[in-house]
Amino acid sequence: MDHKKLSRHAKAHSLHDIQRMLASFEDDILPNIASKDEILHRARQRQLKKKAAGASALALCGLLLGAYCYNPAYQQYELATARGEQASIRLRDGSQIMLNTDSHVQVQERLRSREITLSRGEAGFHVAHAEHPLLRRFERSFQVSAGEMLIIDIGTVFNVQKPSAADASVTVLDGEIAVGIKGAEAPMIHLTKGQSLSNQQRRLSAPALANLDAVQAWQTGHIVFDRTPLPAALKNFQRYADFNVQIQDAELKDLQINGQFKIHNYQHFMQILPYVAAVRVEQTAAKEWKIAKK
Repeated sequence: MDHKKLSRHAKAHSLHDIQRMLASFEDDILPNIASKDEILHRARQRQLKKKAAGASALALCGLLLGAYCYNPAYQQYELATARGEQASIRLRDGSQIMLNTDSHVQVQERLRSREITLSRGEAGFHVAHAEHPLLRRFERSFQVSAGEMLIIDIGTVFNVQKPSAADASVTVLDGEIAVGIKGAEAPMIHLTKGQSLSNQQRRLSAPALANLDAVQAWQTGHIVFDRTPLPAALKNFQRYADFNVQIQDAELKDLQINGQFKIHNYQHFMQILPYVAAVRVEQTAAKEWKIAKK
């Protein structure tokens, strides 16, 4: 036998040996080998899972974007005071709201903003901000609604008084705010420390300088009058106590009052009034008074 025949015989014998050895494992191997249909089915399942994962991620992104745009409220609470009472509340971010007599606020903690509605009375706001300027870019906005007026904090301490359903006044004690009419297209007016303005229905007044001592005196339990007409001075005391006063002479309505007084001691004011003005003061009943010219 030549070398070529021997080589072919060796190769054929080797292949035969390999087939014979594998035959003993066929029963164990073949059940674990997937068929063509199974392979195609598994491929389709992997594609469906990838599509489902992509759709879930897209839905999650849409949900987060929708929540960001909708700006939902995740916490809401109210604070109110009766006549003669004062109270304060500190928000979770460190901002403080101080309520004067007979006042009511609603606080809404939202995803992108802190929104406060002053429905009646008077409130002072001390808004907390991050110390680093870069972090302030990510802070939630702080805004106050009072009647038709909308106030947006820029970094400040301010006071808001709401004497009627639609009208309000705001004074900046420190920092800066932006003030406008809700829903109006006109640009907002920026106020800085010492400036004040008010609205009548949907019209804003021009900014004016304010007496800051008089504006924030209530926070220390005082009332400050600075050339205040007598009826307005009495009305201010009546915010804290229940009493009536009859002014007998019309010209006394122009009498100007100056000075600082305790908010809960209107009786002291009535007692010293005859010593600072040409008037007679008479107490006719427990909570009834008369003021007349001398």
